[in-house]
Amino acid sequence: MENIATALKALGHPERLRILALLSRGDLTVSELTQILGLSQPRVTQYIKTLESAGIIERLKEGSWVFSRLRRGNEVITALVATTLSALPADDKDIASDARRLTDVRDARAQAAQAFFARVANDTEHPGSEYLPRGDIETRMRELAGDGPFDYMVDLGTGTGRILEIFADRTARGSGIDSSPEMLRVARHNLEGDHLRHLTVRQGDLNATPLDTGIADFVTLHQVLHYLDRPGDAIREASRLLQPGGRLLIVDFDSHDREDYRDKFAHRRLGFTDGEIAGWMADVGIDLTETRSEIPAGNSPAVKLWLGQARRTQRNLA
Repeated sequence: MENIATALKALGHPERLRILALLSRGDLTVSELTQILGLSQPRVTQYIKTLESAGIIERLKEGSWVFSRLRRGNEVITALVATTLSALPADDKDIASDARRLTDVRDARAQAAQAFFARVANDTEHPGSEYLPRGDIETRMRELAGDGPFDYMVDLGTGTGRILEIFADRTARGSGIDSSPEMLRVARHNLEGDHLRHLTVRQGDLNATPLDTGIADFVTLHQVLHYLDRPGDAIREASRLLQPGGRLLIVDFDSHDREDYRDKFAHRRLGFTDGEIAGWMADVGIDLTETRSEIPAGNSPAVKLWLGQARRTQRNLA
């Protein structure tokens, strides 16, 4: 009873409700919230502390950045927050204005990421240098995924098409989705060989692909999630694409503190913990079945591989 009263009290403030509405759209830092809300940083920080104390949100520290996000795990508080969000008027001028400024913030980040991808496509950057040794990672991916054969593979955020290529001998058909026209031009060139004619790529939003539900028995997300505002949305889309029993293979950085990766490689997130990946998978009916770590040479962060399997029972994708 007391925790509900505390949560209700925390929610009973217009500016804290604005923060709640923004965090329902994705994780944000205090500086981003300050920029969007037009409030002072001390004031926003105090609101965040109040919401955190009430169990409504939680903070995640990654290097020098601290993300705020809606907290999961308490069904009563989660239901209360969901009811509150659904009651917020869609035509409220402050909430509508906040949403527009959030779009501006995201657009600026997307432009920086697209500029990086364009440089990669033109060979002025080398993606492999982020997570060397590439060959070892690809070998681990093939080992963890199993021999297949797979009827239909989907590679979300396909980039140069390399992941489709390394599984070409294990899949009857494969599709790669990417939002960058420059990267797709590279991918199409790389997949020109006769032995790769069963693989295609197309432009699209990896959070809402143009592919049919349940089309795939194997989906990959290779070095993609750390660019995203809402990594869980990409995992949700992967779940939508998967047949019951299908496999999801995620490759990304283990949680690290390399701040330079934000500027140098346009990373949004500094890797992920097993708990984060397992939680996002569980939310959409995927069980995390196996993990592996690969420690690159030099001072590059560790790379983690997570294998999940879509449950054969009805999954919640709402």
